[in-house]
Amino acid sequence: MLFGVIILTSAPVQSRFIEKSQSGTPVFIDKYVPRVLRQEFTSDLGEATAGFLIDAGLLAVEPARGPVAYFAADRHYGVISADDPLVRKRLRGRPSSDFVLFRSIGANFYANELVTRSVAAQDGSYVFVNLDQHWRASVLHAYTHAIAAANAPAAISASFRLDQGYDPERRFAFRFVDETFALFASDLLELTATTGSLDAAWASFPAATRSRYAGQGSDVQERQAEILMATYDLPQKSAEFYLACNSFASWLLERYGREALASAAAAILAGDYVTLDDPFAEQGGLGAAVKAWKGDSSIPR
Repeated sequence: MLFGVIILTSAPVQSRFIEKSQSGTPVFIDKYVPRVLRQEFTSDLGEATAGFLIDAGLLAVEPARGPVAYFAADRHYGVISADDPLVRKRLRGRPSSDFVLFRSIGANFYANELVTRSVAAQDGSYVFVNLDQHWRASVLHAYTHAIAAANAPAAISASFRLDQGYDPERRFAFRFVDETFALFASDLLELTATTGSLDAAWASFPAATRSRYAGQGSDVQERQAEILMATYDLPQKSAEFYLACNSFASWLLERYGREALASAAAAILAGDYVTLDDPFAEQGGLGAAVKAWKGDSSIPR
């Protein structure tokens, strides 16, 4: 009887999650996710994230820093709680702000980005994803955000914090560059599945993805309209912002080619730069690239 009590009161039994691991990183999966989808996610997670980025040439090797944990939920994040015994046990010692984040994500019906069923913590510490048939693009998008933030040089990451080091212009510039490559990566993955090969996806990227952001009635525009009707407020990143990111990536690809875009992405995602001008040295720096793309050097917001 004592053994039964110990089992029934243990963290794994009491938790809302099933815990797996990806290269030593905890992966918390909602117990309501169907078994087949859960197994698919755990077996293919590495291949769908760092594996795809490396295959696509957007990353040389898996970076030193990445997410502290993944949370995979079924349709919404209400399952995520700072009081979950398994989460609390595995993430013991993490800053209290992490658990504030869990409460915020768990209560936010529109936590996901407009373009995917996922979202990443601003500092790259956590990836949150809703598991459905498009989970690979969703988790890749959030993972790309996570490693870009986690590996950003100290001078860049310091500008994100709301203290004396906060630099809104640098933060907005990083946000634009980061989104450009996260969006490119997830779109490239889905296009690879559609076209049948990475080479075909690269070749068709500008024409094949433009309508998703520029076309009226696209899934991105529809989701934004839904949020506006429900909350009377724009999402944190608007449809117009994603359109700008897609347009900038397409311009880089058409003007400078696959190798130049991949090189810039790899530098950003691995933190292999000092200033945001460095990955765009071939274009004369970030400001010069943005000006050549749209006629002035202001960063889209």
